[in-house]
Amino acid sequence: MKNIHFYCLLLCFVVCTSCDDDIRRPLVADDIPPGQVTDIEIKSISGGADITYALPGDDDILYVVARFQRTTGEMASVKSSVYNNSLTVEGFGDTNEYQVQLFTVDQSENESEPVDVVIKPKTPPIQLIRESLSMEADFGGMHLYWENEAEAPVSLIVLTDNEIGQTEQIEVRYSSRKEDDFAVRGYDTIPRSFSVFIRDRYDNISEVKETTVSPLFEQLLDKNLHAPMSLPHDAPDAFGWVMSNLFNDDIGSGFHTPQGWKDDDPLPTYEGQDPHFFTFDLGVTAKLSRLKFWQRQGSWIYFHGNPRYYEIWGTDQLNSDGSFDGWTKLVENGEVIKPSGQPLQQNSSEDVDAAARGEEATIISSAPPVRFIRFVNLQSWAGPGTTYLHIMEVEVYGQVVE
Repeated sequence: MKNIHFYCLLLCFVVCTSCDDDIRRPLVADDIPPGQVTDIEIKSISGGADITYALPGDDDILYVVARFQRTTGEMASVKSSVYNNSLTVEGFGDTNEYQVQLFTVDQSENESEPVDVVIKPKTPPIQLIRESLSMEADFGGMHLYWENEAEAPVSLIVLTDNEIGQTEQIEVRYSSRKEDDFAVRGYDTIPRSFSVFIRDRYDNISEVKETTVSPLFEQLLDKNLHAPMSLPHDAPDAFGWVMSNLFNDDIGSGFHTPQGWKDDDPLPTYEGQDPHFFTFDLGVTAKLSRLKFWQRQGSWIYFHGNPRYYEIWGTDQLNSDGSFDGWTKLVENGEVIKPSGQPLQQNSSEDVDAAARGEEATIISSAPPVRFIRFVNLQSWAGPGTTYLHIMEVEVYGQVVE
């Protein structure tokens, strides 16, 4: 009886395996190349081209593939399903002419004879970004502003001379935002030359853009003078993570607000929202240039209670009722950007490096001198509706006026 069961199982396995092989086999097995694409039209785009075509009449066409050489010399290919009649070739770093070969491929992996076409890309994103790039003096360094209409993933590389006169890379900023900016800091007020170039994901590089600026004076305000405050409506601490940890030069300890905590009497300023915010005293009155804060590090970066959308307010006079009357919004629409754009808990090396450097919020230049800071967390990385937060360290920069 056992033998009968064994042979039955063996027979089923052989039949299933055979069926699987039949399923995996091409529907049409031959060595006849398919026909070529026809009626080709080319539309130049920034850094590439859109190519449309008509498929041949073969009933076993699987896809169309374009093969070409990019500006960097890299050989590349782009495939498009039989259900489409177009494809896009991109990654070109100039506006020269390039040859592209188009092949149809059938279910037996036979390729047609190539159809050669010539494309002429429009000005690539790296060049357009360079043309829009503005480089201005800022507190402790230089501020860069640019436009990226195509929202192409790029990196901006900044260089300057070190103490012994050698040019070195000091900053890399990854971005795909339509409009973006950032600053390089930490320099004296004497004139300094900076160079910037842009690199795309295909390793195309723009021409270098140079400028000389005289950085504006700023200083790191003395953390020993900072003091936690607890105003009405402020979120309390939780899990033993107290606000004083923000000023201890240790990103291994921080401040945490309670999950699920809500203000019993929400402020009209944030009607319809329930943000967590906290307040601290700088200990001096200062004209501020920027504020830096550090996320909870390790597997927590860009996740859980790390702030994603926020505001920063300041005042030199407190209201005992804890309202925002008399406060000035120093940072509006603050956002922590994840360089890779990958899903939660999937972090690239660029993400890790960016989180380790800290998040920098530039204070509006028209802001008056302030003594008290209020950080408002509109949404954490845990997602919409979550406003509890954890921050590990805070640094405030500017000029003391009192």
